[in-house]
Amino acid sequence: MEHYFEPEHFNIFSVDGLDERMALIREHIQPVFQSFGDEFKAHVNTQTAFDGGFHIAQHRRRTANAPESTWSALGGNSRGYKKYPHIQLGINSDHIFLFLSLIDNPVHEKAMGQHLLENLKLFDHLSEEYYISPDHTKPDLEKADDETIEKTLKRLLKVKKGEFMIGKIMREDSIELSDKDAQFAFYKKTLDDLMPIYSRLLDVHQKNEDLT
Repeated sequence: MEHYFEPEHFNIFSVDGLDERMALIREHIQPVFQSFGDEFKAHVNTQTAFDGGFHIAQHRRRTANAPESTWSALGGNSRGYKKYPHIQLGINSDHIFLFLSLIDNPVHEKAMGQHLLENLKLFDHLSEEYYISPDHTKPDLEKADDETIEKTLKRLLKVKKGEFMIGKIMREDSIELSDKDAQFAFYKKTLDDLMPIYSRLLDVHQKNEDLT
């Protein structure tokens, strides 16, 4: 990878003004996203046998408020990613996150959520370093223990705005932000950990797509 996250990138989210903050995001954060996509898109697609795309959030619909987080996504197709299960690399004022994501009511959301709920052993190999984010618009996190995973999946099925994001984070004092080799290893290990779950979601998504 050519570009990596650094501790000072968190300071961007304290800059006031939509244009001012977006200029810094484009200059300093989006090159990291692009390096991540260039490095890992083929790696992920090879493991899943799904020709997923890569997208960087541009926040073009914003007219006033500066974004409190920004992200990129592996997955979906050339037109978008939110209708699909996908992998997000993003950053907010508190942490950098690499999450497997079901957000904004993807197509076949109920089928995917139900499959995960019925196959909770898919999560057994994840370490204690994994977190759940129940709402991608907020920085709040919960440890990804069995109870929280099950609770969040049940909410996904019952609540229209329910979401499910699971993965790992880096904070300002994380060793990965001062060691590029460690940061690269963080990305690869997290992706490889998430691939069995992501592949299963893609299978469920495709099977239901074939039935429509």
